[in-house]
Amino acid sequence: MHKENIQLSHVLYRVNDLHESVFKLQKEGFVVEYGTDPEKAYNAIIWFEEGIFVEIYTNSGLSLPIKCMMKLFGYQSVLDRINKWENIENGWCEWSLESRIKKLDIEREFFKNEKEPFKFHKAKRRDINNQILKWELLMPNDIYFPFIMSAYTPNPRPRKIEHPNGIQSVSKIIIGKDNLNISLLDNLLLDKTGLQLVKDKIGLQSVEFENSTLKIEHILI
Repeated sequence: MHKENIQLSHVLYRVNDLHESVFKLQKEGFVVEYGTDPEKAYNAIIWFEEGIFVEIYTNSGLSLPIKCMMKLFGYQSVLDRINKWENIENGWCEWSLESRIKKLDIEREFFKNEKEPFKFHKAKRRDINNQILKWELLMPNDIYFPFIMSAYTPNPRPRKIEHPNGIQSVSKIIIGKDNLNISLLDNLLLDKTGLQLVKDKIGLQSVEFENSTLKIEHILI
């Protein structure tokens, strides 16, 4: 397993009203990019020039028939993960890992060797700049373990971005140790810079920015 391929990717914050949340974040000096046409978007992104980025998420947009089909074809664990996100009214709901390359073949083989069940999916969306983004997703059946994505094709991250509030990067994400497969994480993620694990908590607890006390959860209260 080439652990140097894997890095911290992004964090998801669940909201009920995406457009209101984007307005609040912009008011606090963040540049926020809708995931697609704002009228159709279910997510929006706060990019930084490097490192972890932030996704504001409202819902999956999956219809009941599609959810039933997913359950029928063995994707119950993916639905369980989505339900975990959407059961959170307003708060941090997920964190993820990312490969530096465009395929997850190595990670898929690793999970198979570890006998850790997962679902694999090739995803795509049209972004706000009208380009088609493609990536791969590996969703562990263990819904408390972060999902893994490949690098986007093409890379949508801005080469230069200046948030009016002066924030340049995420400095730290705080994750609960409870229910987290630490051994599996250690075998996947070599560089844990920016990752803080805490006892007696489950999942993503908070996100801190470099040289700033601003908190997404305080802005979107």
